[in-house]
Amino acid sequence: MYRMYSRYPLVVRLVLLVVLPALLAIGYGYWLLARSLPLVEGQASVEGLRSRVVVERDRHGVPTITAASDHDAFFALGYAHAQDRLWQLELQRRIAGGRLSEVFGKQSVQQDIWFRTLGLERAAHASWSSLGGEARASLQAYADGVNQYLASGHPLPPEFLLLGIEPEPWTVYDSLAWAKVFALNLAGNQSRELERLVAGQAFDARRMALLFPEYEASGATSQLVLAPGDVDAYARMSGFQASLEEELRIGGRFVGSNAWAVSGRVTGAGALLANDPHLGLQIPSLWYMASLKGDRLDASGATLVGLPVVIFGRNQSIAWGGTNLMADVQDLYFEQPRTDDPTQYRAGEAWLRFQSRTESIQVRQDFPEQLRGPLRPVEIRVRASRHGPIVSDLFQALGQPAALRWTGLDDDDTSYESFLRLNYASDWSDFEEALRHHVVPALNMLYADRHGNIGMLSAGRIPVRSEGDGTIPVPGWTDAHDWTGHVPFEALPRAYNPPSGFLVSANNKPVDAAYPYLISKDWAPPGRADRITLLLEEAIGAGKPVDLSTMARIQADEHSEPALALLARLLEHEPNNDAQRTAFAHLREWNGSMDAASPAATIFNEWTRQVRKTLLADDTRGYWNAAQERRVLQALAQSVGPQALRQMLDDPTGAWCDNRGTPDERESCDEVIDVALDRALRELAKLESDDSMDDWAWGDVHRTLYRHVPFSDSRLLKRVFERRIGAGGTPDTVNVASFEPDPSGNGYVQDFGAGFRQLFAMTPARVRHLYMNSTGQSGHLLSGHYDDMVEPFRDVDFLEMGDAGGVPASTLELLPRARASAATGTSQ
Repeated sequence: MYRMYSRYPLVVRLVLLVVLPALLAIGYGYWLLARSLPLVEGQASVEGLRSRVVVERDRHGVPTITAASDHDAFFALGYAHAQDRLWQLELQRRIAGGRLSEVFGKQSVQQDIWFRTLGLERAAHASWSSLGGEARASLQAYADGVNQYLASGHPLPPEFLLLGIEPEPWTVYDSLAWAKVFALNLAGNQSRELERLVAGQAFDARRMALLFPEYEASGATSQLVLAPGDVDAYARMSGFQASLEEELRIGGRFVGSNAWAVSGRVTGAGALLANDPHLGLQIPSLWYMASLKGDRLDASGATLVGLPVVIFGRNQSIAWGGTNLMADVQDLYFEQPRTDDPTQYRAGEAWLRFQSRTESIQVRQDFPEQLRGPLRPVEIRVRASRHGPIVSDLFQALGQPAALRWTGLDDDDTSYESFLRLNYASDWSDFEEALRHHVVPALNMLYADRHGNIGMLSAGRIPVRSEGDGTIPVPGWTDAHDWTGHVPFEALPRAYNPPSGFLVSANNKPVDAAYPYLISKDWAPPGRADRITLLLEEAIGAGKPVDLSTMARIQADEHSEPALALLARLLEHEPNNDAQRTAFAHLREWNGSMDAASPAATIFNEWTRQVRKTLLADDTRGYWNAAQERRVLQALAQSVGPQALRQMLDDPTGAWCDNRGTPDERESCDEVIDVALDRALRELAKLESDDSMDDWAWGDVHRTLYRHVPFSDSRLLKRVFERRIGAGGTPDTVNVASFEPDPSGNGYVQDFGAGFRQLFAMTPARVRHLYMNSTGQSGHLLSGHYDDMVEPFRDVDFLEMGDAGGVPASTLELLPRARASAATGTSQ
């Protein structure tokens, strides 16, 4: 050693003073974090259990919970959620309660004000009062399970260590408040009303009808003359909704789902059901797969972290899945404050006083906290009218404040009761009765049972309006637009064992023109539903068995018929250079598949993005002092789908293609297509590492992004916590995939899509249940189950629930404290 030091003194000093301490620090840090992995093998002594519970996890970390009572099964699920998703529980509680600023500081104050204004915690307390005894008991058992894990004193996951906080005890109200956030995720009407409000300032009725399918110009907007400041405020409000999508994974344009069921009469073996809900993508997944067995309970499937029941899954008699009904369950009402007394607002001929309460938001100081001193709490005054909370105060819409009416804020929301009852349902009658209690989110619920029967019921509380269609904000000072009731449960759309032998739901309109009630004006385009229907008809018509492999192939389908219809119009253009001719050669041979290996999909998607951008640039430019409105319009323009884009290009007036910014010239659609193609090919040449278009694979530039909250916003930590993987698909393929330009300039990101996939075969002899979660079961960075499902999920592979009776990878016994004195075992 002395000889080495004498020959290389600087190297030895570097090793001893820098490298070795760094390695020791890294090793110690890893050891510290690894200690926080949950114990999944052995025994744990807990208070609150009535008898022994066995938690067997398979090789993918999915637990099968076997208990002597349903109470203990719910308790153990709470314990397992806390083991695997403790940070997620804490984050969700803080989102729903408007308490993010306590952890993240000033950057989260707006979000906290928003959720405090909605009052989800207050609504959760009201919902609790409406629940039956069994529902309350299950929620309390779950909360006790979470809290018993907290009481064990086990080291906390990395997020807590990095942020320097500790979790608080879980309550039944935290569960119900998170259920409200989940419902809010699927209720996009408020955002669409704001988009229409802002877009109506820039587009005439004809253009609005194209941008918003089923839009009907009504007299409501003509009654409302907004001050410029209020228009800007509502544009900011619309932009804020977009920030919730990006930062917290709440809401989104591509929120929806696929589900379909095939009758046993068609398969000859038993009923089949497939389901893949679409939401904002995140890591860990919003969903947690589990199997629960108690004295009456025997259900498995996708649970929501924070709730003790299977949301979509199966029991020993039936299987159920769901899609977003797209129902309009939110309305914005412009209120008219009294000029000489702003504490009052007009209600017909009377003046009512705003309800008011004060909320105090604790805000964490920026680093270094000790040197800066504490920040004062942010005090806000939350107002509410007869229609609901005034949601526009955050955005300083002072002239005409807007109140939000939403079924999710109804005091008698018993939606949790509905999901609980589904776990016990044994037939169609039980299924219907369970959904009678459902309020939010409005869902199309698909059904299959072991007798070969299938069904679908559109469940939820759908408002009936005295006037108007709910598409735009309306005057709140009259009764003309008030809700007069709700669609009776018996009148909700439903089907049972249809002659076709199958049922399909993909956020498409489920009723025809004869249906007497208005459900919505914001349906998804029918492309996905049409494609699923076509594939089922082809499979049935071919005379081959329709089985789980058939269902899996349909879930993996990435063909886009709307893309081919638009492409036919684009290919009418005559290519005028070598690059365009090469691109045309790929596109003329293309079958419309958006698979990850396709160069044609890459060229088409970038070309149409540039066409969209060129067509609408002049319409969305706005004025120099209207930046908020411009951002809303630009986001709207980028969401225009293939069908609407084709209609714009086919407009006989050519108005969409003519650039308003050049009044002395009239641009043709062919010029737009030509310019857009050149721009697209230049852009792709920058993104692709290979000069040959043969190698421009869609999956090379289109990547699924699983964001981590909050560390995707940290340059240092995002590469550690978030996950990306190349993928195929587009918004109109069955295998749904959004795509937006990556802010980093590296192609496109998919941040909305399926959160899990499930397939069920319900035969008299047995129940088969295939699944795959989008990321993994664990939210712990160092767990082998943090991201072990990312790649197989991308490839549309499946696992069998319980590994088809295989030996469990780990077994944890939870014992009442009187029967065990300590937690012993190994971590996963």
